[in-house]
Amino acid sequence: MLPRRCSWILARCLYSTKAKRELKTRYSGEFPEKLLTRKQKAPAHMYIANSEAAQRIGQYLEPHLHQSGCDTVMELNPGTGHFTRHLLDKETQFRRIILLESMDHFMPRLQELHSLYPERVKVQQGDFVNLWKLVYMDKMDGGSRVMDLLNDVPRKAFNDDVNMLVFGAVGSYHFYKHLINSLIFQTSLYNLGRCEMILAMPPPIYIHLTCTNEIGYLIYRATSILFQILYKHQFIAKVPREDFLPMQSNYTLTKGSKLGKVRSINPEYLYLVKFTPRRNLHELVPPQDLPALWFFIKQNFVSRRNRIIPNLEKWVPGCGPRLIINPHKSEPLQPTYPDESPEKLPQYSSQSTTISLRNYYPGINIYTQFGDLGPSQMLTLFSQFRQWPEYAESSFLASLENALLKLETATDEQNLEDGVTLPEEDDADTEELLEEESPAPAATAAKGRKKASS
Repeated sequence: MLPRRCSWILARCLYSTKAKRELKTRYSGEFPEKLLTRKQKAPAHMYIANSEAAQRIGQYLEPHLHQSGCDTVMELNPGTGHFTRHLLDKETQFRRIILLESMDHFMPRLQELHSLYPERVKVQQGDFVNLWKLVYMDKMDGGSRVMDLLNDVPRKAFNDDVNMLVFGAVGSYHFYKHLINSLIFQTSLYNLGRCEMILAMPPPIYIHLTCTNEIGYLIYRATSILFQILYKHQFIAKVPREDFLPMQSNYTLTKGSKLGKVRSINPEYLYLVKFTPRRNLHELVPPQDLPALWFFIKQNFVSRRNRIIPNLEKWVPGCGPRLIINPHKSEPLQPTYPDESPEKLPQYSSQSTTISLRNYYPGINIYTQFGDLGPSQMLTLFSQFRQWPEYAESSFLASLENALLKLETATDEQNLEDGVTLPEEDDADTEELLEEESPAPAATAAKGRKKASS
């Protein structure tokens, strides 16, 4: 007789095999086998599985699509075209539909759509989710892969209306970091305008991007601050994870993990969310100062427990009293979407608000930590720092120049994507939170070769 645990594991394996068989039977005519037979921890590319799922998502998005003034929509990895049909039905609104597909398997079917609607539907094969890799390759050889991929995207000034709407399901944390870097350094996608995105994403990524410091320093990081400064965001709905392919493997919480409270939130769902660069971003921070803001936040959040005054006095000696004795009145923030109910937001996520240069943290003293500040308060602190007369001669600018030089001369994909490597506390735990499929065996082999050569 088998022990109870062995019986449970055997039953689970049998159930998993049966589920895969049923999945393959249902979708084998539409999807390639590798999307049906292998579960992934956190797939970067995801596909809407069937027309019923597409219809449910369409119902959630109807008011948001109606509000959008865009006449161009880009769908990422449309696959079999279930949601594309929903977009095609909106003939008076979307005059141009750009389909960006990364898999060869789906291209013949998508080309058929182009043949049926030659003026309206444009089809491109390319990996938009890994756009940062194309940026790296263009940097290495002076190519034009990014601009070729985005050739059909309309151009508009940044402070103009949004230039297009992007829809898809993306589970890659690197993708969202690249969007932030693209805004900061005015490269890639946001060179063409201020596009609006409606994406389905894993709950841990959304919580990480939109959380407040109340969740704790492990999740509330520099990326959280930057995202909320740069973008206005809105939670739309939870959609079942089973509506997307490939399947996701069950996450087993490791012993002693600090992330159980986040990983256990809605693992059976994806979050459907909308986010757009703030129209007044360049009024709050001139484009030439965005890299300085990025470095200011990244550097000071290497540890969220860094104290504000001692850290800033390394760059501008004696600046502490200016922060402690602050005669200015703080400007209150307002919700970006007043009709949004905070009670309906996912746990630990925050409501999008306005951002101000006069949102002062109350009662700063020598013990106040950077992790105590909200995104708008962090922007206010940078604005104060930037306006001090000592700024132009401070060592901050030398450190910034050195960081940008490292970025410019990066010869490694990962360093380019990360910008400049400024390791934060508990990085290993954050990678566990946001883990995705990666070529781990190759990395391990590379380390082994390095060790052998030494």
